[in-house]
Amino acid sequence: MHLHIVPASAGAYAGLNGAFVIATPPKGDEVAYLDNQLKGHIVARAADVLSLRRTWEAARAEALPRRRSLDLIAAAAEQWT
Repeated sequence: MHLHIVPASAGAYAGLNGAFVIATPPKGDEVAYLDNQLKGHIVARAADVLSLRRTWEAARAEALPRRRSLDLIAAAAEQWT
């Protein structure tokens, strides 16, 4: 698993529409899981999963590299202690 932070300086980007997870099972097609305040929803329709994959790639393009993301998290944690 990788953690990447999208900095506030990125402004509005596609990932702000809500959290989701894309899973690639060992056998079968990718599926996604969307969650909101009311309920979770499994997405299996290929076109919808592809749309979420594009959203993920757009968000990842705005994110800091892994090391800079971890450094930012560490700096924030130091401010809280």
